[in-house]
Amino acid sequence: MNRPSHLPWAALRLVVALVFVFVLGPILITAAVSFNGSARSVFPPQGFSLAWWGEAFSARWVAPLLFSLRLAALTAALCAAIGTPLAFALVRSRFPGKPFIELLVLGPLVLPTLVTGIALLQFLHAVGLGELVGFGGLLIGHVVISLPFVVRAVAVSLRGMPASLESAAASLGARPWSVLREVTLPVISGGVFAGGAFAFVHSFTDVNLSLFLASPSERPVTVAILAFLEYGFAPSLAAVSMLSLAIPLALVALLERFVPIGDFLYAEQGPRRG
Repeated sequence: MNRPSHLPWAALRLVVALVFVFVLGPILITAAVSFNGSARSVFPPQGFSLAWWGEAFSARWVAPLLFSLRLAALTAALCAAIGTPLAFALVRSRFPGKPFIELLVLGPLVLPTLVTGIALLQFLHAVGLGELVGFGGLLIGHVVISLPFVVRAVAVSLRGMPASLESAAASLGARPWSVLREVTLPVISGGVFAGGAFAFVHSFTDVNLSLFLASPSERPVTVAILAFLEYGFAPSLAAVSMLSLAIPLALVALLERFVPIGDFLYAEQGPRRG
């Protein structure tokens, strides 16, 4: 009697474990270094100290962190305001040039943000808007690269929404604007919030585009971290890195309790019946 071999499953478990070590290992090492008692970035840590976390909350790092938070929050709000009606148009309307608009809107998902940053910097200077480099240019660039997340999330919500809901509301005498306000928007609100959360995280963690559009006085924390690396890696930088990682993770964890955000990123739901 032939017994099934457990070797393939053992090999798969080993590969998965190695992937987790490769992904999480650097993060765990950085977290350990942030509590190092020594002034040098060594692992294993030499002693234990919270001094580097105190430095992470100093004005030197709080200013770019608050700048990134303000930029990411405004980016998420603008993406939600622009992306929601845009998703409605792409899902429920037919018009000339629709494939081109879809390609234009979703293109930043596959186009490297480095290319977008260089192109936007050249464009601003070419049209005489070089003074926007800083917060204004960063906001424009972050909206461009974050908008696809909102459009995709809202589009998934619209395609997964039962068509009978709006028909039932209309048959009971509700006007189109009332159906939109009382039925459609509450149903797709999960997609709007999920898309906004992804836009926030994408904006907060971006470095490639921000590197070209930031100014010395207006730069997000990712650019500040990259500039600090020119002088070496200190334990204080490890603490700042962990802090900048914890903020988007906390947002995603909080939102996940109310909205299954993974569904909006990966799912391709079709229209439900009923």
